[in-house]
Amino acid sequence: YLADWIQERLPALIGNHNNEDLIVFTTMSPKVQYIAESALETTLKRHGKLRNVAQGALVTVAPDGAVRAMGGGRSYSQSQFNRAVQAHRQPGSAFKPFVYLAALEAGLYPGDKVKDSPVSVEGWKPRNFKNKFAGNVTLTRALAQSINTVAVKVSERVGRNQVIATAHRLGITSPIASQPAVALGASEVTLLELTAAYAPFANGGYAIVPHGIVEIRTRAGRMLYRRNGSSLGRVIETRNLRHMNSMLSETLVTGTGRAALLGDRAAAGKTGTSQNFRDAWFVGFAGDVVVGVWLGNDNGKPMRGVTGGGTAAAIWREFMTHALR
Repeated sequence: YLADWIQERLPALIGNHNNEDLIVFTTMSPKVQYIAESALETTLKRHGKLRNVAQGALVTVAPDGAVRAMGGGRSYSQSQFNRAVQAHRQPGSAFKPFVYLAALEAGLYPGDKVKDSPVSVEGWKPRNFKNKFAGNVTLTRALAQSINTVAVKVSERVGRNQVIATAHRLGITSPIASQPAVALGASEVTLLELTAAYAPFANGGYAIVPHGIVEIRTRAGRMLYRRNGSSLGRVIETRNLRHMNSMLSETLVTGTGRAALLGDRAAAGKTGTSQNFRDAWFVGFAGDVVVGVWLGNDNGKPMRGVTGGGTAAAIWREFMTHALR
C-alpha cells in the first residue's frame, strides 16, 4: 500500500521517466511497517467475524510528516484499494479536537464549563452516546468523555466556519460542510489527512505535509529529486497547544481512550465512532510519532459494537507498545 502511494507521487516530482530505472529512497521504516501490518492482521483475525468488521487501516507519521508505515487494508493480495488514503469516511468524534482548539482560540479555557443538556440546532437534536446528560462540565471533561451536546454547543458558540477553518489550517484537505453536525465529524476525511492534522499537536504546533519520498536517483546515480524541509509554519499558538495536549492526554486517563493508555508513558489522542458503528477511529501520539487507526466495512455496513475507544484504541496501543521500542 505504501509503495503504491509513493509510486503515484513520482510523476509530480520528476515528470515522466517510464523508460528509465529509478532508485527511490523512502521514509518507510521496515520494522515499523511490519508491526503495523501485524497489528491490523492480528486484530481483524481475532474480532472480524464476531464483530462484523472486515477492514482496517493504520498510518504512522513522524513530526515532520514523513510516513513511516502504512497499512491500507487487511490483505493487499486480496484488495489493492488503499483505505488509508482512498477511503473517505466520517471521523465522528475524532474531529472534535479542532472544535475545542477553535474554542480556545476564541478565548475559552479548558476549565470553562458548558451544560451537558438537550440541544436543538435548526431542528436537529444531537444525542450523547449513552443518552445521558451530566450537567455542567468543563471543556476538558467534555472532550475526554466525548460529550456530543457540549461539542455542538461549543461549535455553535465559536462559529462553524471558524471550526472548519481551524481543521483546514491544521491539515484537513477534504471539503467540510457548514452544518450543525460538523462538530461531530459528519464530513468525510481520509485516515492519512486526519492523522497528519493531529501532527501539530505532537510537534510543537507546526502544520506538515505527509510525504514518503526522500530522494530519487537514476541507476547511474544522477540526482532527480531531494526533499528539503517543508514545514507549513506554526498553526497553533504555544499556550493553546499546551492546553490541547493536556485535554487530549486526559482522554486516555479518564475518558473514552483508556484502552490506549501506555502505562507511565505520556500519550494523547482521541476516539471516534460514526453513526451506527460504521466507522471506528483512534488517532493519537506518543514520543515522536503520530498514529491513526480506522476500522470499518467497505460497503458501509455497521459493525457489532466496534468503537474508537474499544477495538481501534486497542490496536493503537498494541502497535505503539511495539513500535516505541
